[in-house]
Amino acid sequence: MTTSADGAATVLIVDDHPIMRRGLGMLLKTEPWVGRVLEAGDANEAARLAVTEHPGVAVVDLNLGVSDHDGIELIRRLRHTAPQCSILVLTMTQDDAVVRTCLAAGASGYVLKGSSPQGVVSAVLTVAEGGLVLGPRVSSEGLMESSHRTLPPPLDRLTPRDVELLALLGEGASNRQIARTLAISEKTVRNRLTGIFSTLGVADRVQAALLARDKGLTTSRSS
Repeated sequence: MTTSADGAATVLIVDDHPIMRRGLGMLLKTEPWVGRVLEAGDANEAARLAVTEHPGVAVVDLNLGVSDHDGIELIRRLRHTAPQCSILVLTMTQDDAVVRTCLAAGASGYVLKGSSPQGVVSAVLTVAEGGLVLGPRVSSEGLMESSHRTLPPPLDRLTPRDVELLALLGEGASNRQIARTLAISEKTVRNRLTGIFSTLGVADRVQAALLARDKGLTTSRSS
């Protein structure tokens, strides 16, 4: 995750309800891994803060005062303008199709409002560290398969974040470069690569990189 000099993360909370923002912000500020907490009441403000303040994770509500689609459009926007920022959806909307759309747009987690405070905090940390999380009341059956239906096997078994990591590996990036690009630690990169190798059934990074290229995950071409 993107952190300050002392290793603390910056969290961006995006919700059109001030009480919700303040409450979650106060909760997160008690966590030792959280440095700054930023608040945005709409998509435009959130997009601006994501670019200027470089948060490591954004907690996004889907309904930002105009329509249920504003949050989804913001997710897509953040993936392009602030790729270092992982995204957790925190919303009242309990719909498998919406969950799939959010994951496909680039979110790394989906948690329902009404979840326990510690459960929400844990989800924010998991997403900030590059993991994938679905809340306990979010159906996971078929979601990952649907969100990765455009990827060929065995890449369709990877999480969205791991697909990003594998693509960078296929481009020839080192662990340090991957860590910098995805705003995570080199230790996290090593740990996730181990899991990726196991999932893909490859022995090392060379085989994984070749597989990524063979499956069209990268734009790299051998000379």
